[in-house]
Amino acid sequence: DRERATYRAGIGGLVYGEDPSEGFVRGRRFLHPKLGFTFQAPDGFALDNTAQAVLGVKEGGGQALRLDVVRVPAEQTLAEYLTSGWIENIDPKTVEEVGINGLQAATATAKGDQWVFRLYAVRFGTDVYRFIFASKRTTADIDRAFRESVNTFRRMTLAESQAAKPMHIKVVSVEPGETVERLASRMATPDRAVERFRILNGLDPNE
Repeated sequence: DRERATYRAGIGGLVYGEDPSEGFVRGRRFLHPKLGFTFQAPDGFALDNTAQAVLGVKEGGGQALRLDVVRVPAEQTLAEYLTSGWIENIDPKTVEEVGINGLQAATATAKGDQWVFRLYAVRFGTDVYRFIFASKRTTADIDRAFRESVNTFRRMTLAESQAAKPMHIKVVSVEPGETVERLASRMATPDRAVERFRILNGLDPNE
């Protein structure tokens, strides 16, 4: 039965990808069941989960994002935090307090030599999550995409947290006539499945 996995000793339980305690990237979505939050990057972004931050780059390299977490005193407003020197060249006229899915937040813009930044600070429990969206040029559409992305930041439901599991490597038997594309389509990877399949199996582009 080609749908039945054939496990080799020691392979069936091997976790593939991120440390389960650090959250998961699933396509454009990042889920952290341990901390209980999720968000989705703008269209065209590829995410990378590191120990220090969640990083994202849009195809072409003209846009990027970073999400990390800090402690901010409860008595300090998020608008005050944004202008406290955390990042330079913030335009004070753009500082605005907002709400994101029932969470306190604040936003502002800043400019560097080559990049324009849309910043958010979101209070989630005792922590503050910082979003830095960067673009080499800014337009209303780009800024709207950044706003729509941060508005996907929310608490995960209990069911979502329980369902979020790491990916595991399993070994399957290849049947005559099957292709790389068909096998890759069976993988639980929503992005770059063919590329991942080739890397896992050590296959060159024409093999």
